[in-house]
Amino acid sequence: MSGDPLISVVIPCYNYGEYLEETIDSVLNSTFQDVEIIVVDDGSDDPGTVHLLSSLDKPKTTVIKQSNKGVAAARNKGFTEAKGKYILPLDADDLIHPTYLEKAFWIMELFPRVGFVSPQVKAFGTENWVHDAPQYNFHKLLFHNIACGTSLLRKEAFVQAGGYKSGFVVMGYEDWDFWITVGEKGWYGYSIFERLFLYRRHGRSMVHEAIDHHEQLVGQIKARHPLLYQEDYLNQLKQRWENNSPLKDMSPRIQNGSDWQNYTSKQTTPNKPRWLLLMPQTNRERLSPRCLNFVDGLHSDFYVVTMVGTEYVTGSDIDEFSWLTSDIFNLPLYVPKIELKLDIMERLISKLIATRGIDRIFLLGSRQGHYLRPYIQNGFPHIPIEIIE
Repeated sequence: MSGDPLISVVIPCYNYGEYLEETIDSVLNSTFQDVEIIVVDDGSDDPGTVHLLSSLDKPKTTVIKQSNKGVAAARNKGFTEAKGKYILPLDADDLIHPTYLEKAFWIMELFPRVGFVSPQVKAFGTENWVHDAPQYNFHKLLFHNIACGTSLLRKEAFVQAGGYKSGFVVMGYEDWDFWITVGEKGWYGYSIFERLFLYRRHGRSMVHEAIDHHEQLVGQIKARHPLLYQEDYLNQLKQRWENNSPLKDMSPRIQNGSDWQNYTSKQTTPNKPRWLLLMPQTNRERLSPRCLNFVDGLHSDFYVVTMVGTEYVTGSDIDEFSWLTSDIFNLPLYVPKIELKLDIMERLISKLIATRGIDRIFLLGSRQGHYLRPYIQNGFPHIPIEIIE
């Protein structure tokens, strides 16, 4: 493994100095720590932003400059400079959930054919709403932008796609066109059904302009990918993705020498007990009264808690236990049918135990947890495991 970061976060910035530091801090607060942050100053001329960028002093963060060329060119410049195996485009006013990079990294390492991982969206600021997109489907992507612009991407896929294209009547759909190109090159996308991208709303934006020119922009996208929109191809593609999605056939594997073995995570608060809770789902309704009473009796001032859901779930509201912890993992959302692949589940749980420095494990009604108990005990004989039903 080289000394290069595994993930590069590229943040284009044009006159968004008032938000930039909060955006950077959301990356630095990630559980996944093998990152670099590249801020691309896209010719900012706001005095506050210019001053901030000239004096910015944040860990793992560098600033590069260009004349004002727009967000697509700024992303391309940052991506080209990036040293990471994976890249995350992040606008200078938005935020990410602390666990997003780690979860997306898991998926990328387990599934080599996945070119990008897309989160669900939670808006905040002047608007408050959520957007829960469906699972990736290349046929649907051709007609609806079901991928989040802030998706973790393989740099290899970026190179093959040739970067983000400009020349649209207005900007705003360049990310949609880019994800189509990535799919055209043979890569799959994958959607995490958790709201891990926090989308700041503050007045009219580039997206509003794009929506006003929707038909023109769709026409431009189709013109750039003429073979994809031929009727015979579309019929074959629809049958392939809707009858038996290729995602269902992917087999997770952790290869020897994989970067998955070696990444570092954020250090937990010292001098607090570090507990792992294995649950059916991270959902109050799936816990027995006794288990729920146990969880409700915990407090973040006294315990560092990691929650792990092990049973099939269609989606997760990771804010349900936000008063206690943000370190929440619903394993079936990252590996399809993981409840039938308990060797992979054991590896993921063991990774969390090791990276969090867990000193006590609680089984709160998880069937898979009970089955894996002897394997976990064998790997971590010094950690007590308690059962609460």
